[in-house]
Amino acid sequence: MPVTLAVRQGATMTQTPAGSMILAFQNSSPMNNAGKLALTSGGGQPQFLLAPALALQPTILISNWQANNLNVTNISANNNTPIWIAAYGPGIGALPVTLPTTGEPIPVPVNGTLQAITEPQYMQLGFQANSANLCLFAIIGGPQDTSGNNAYAIALNSQYGDTGPGHPTPAPAGYYATAGGNSYSFDFNWGASILFVAFFGSGSIANQPSKLMTAPPTISLEAL
Repeated sequence: MPVTLAVRQGATMTQTPAGSMILAFQNSSPMNNAGKLALTSGGGQPQFLLAPALALQPTILISNWQANNLNVTNISANNNTPIWIAAYGPGIGALPVTLPTTGEPIPVPVNGTLQAITEPQYMQLGFQANSANLCLFAIIGGPQDTSGNNAYAIALNSQYGDTGPGHPTPAPAGYYATAGGNSYSFDFNWGASILFVAFFGSGSIANQPSKLMTAPPTISLEAL
């Protein structure tokens, strides 16, 4: 469940998945206060994350914490800097909406999640932005790579333009691919398995995860 951390307040997940998980966070201070989080897991060193002031879209971190615990603490300098945090992944949080495999586009609410059972053949996951707003999606599914990751971050209407697989420019750090336009297709063959998708859109407001954008994006999934 999402929580909002006051300064010097922390939250703990006693055991993370032994696979990729999405951590979303957003500075919800009405003032121009830069925010900062400290993450610890197992016996590792702290990892520090910046939560930009006045941002209207969550920042996400995708990682595999190897079934260790995860501790998140708000260490912002100004006391009036609450930070909203939430974990996303299969079996975590509210039940996701079912994503049909018929190719029918369905709208996605801000901070909304969807889940589908894929077919044992090549499939195409289509993303369509219906406005000029930045749209950030995270996908979890399929086999893990050598680092234990099986998650992908994809952005539409991105300032980075077209990057990632199939393009000469590699994706920026933390992304699988970005699109300068308002659509992107992700082709895969993971056999019969669970596909999980989360959407983090610009214009979202912390603590209002069900709010729809003026022109919400759509997602479609179909066999090729």
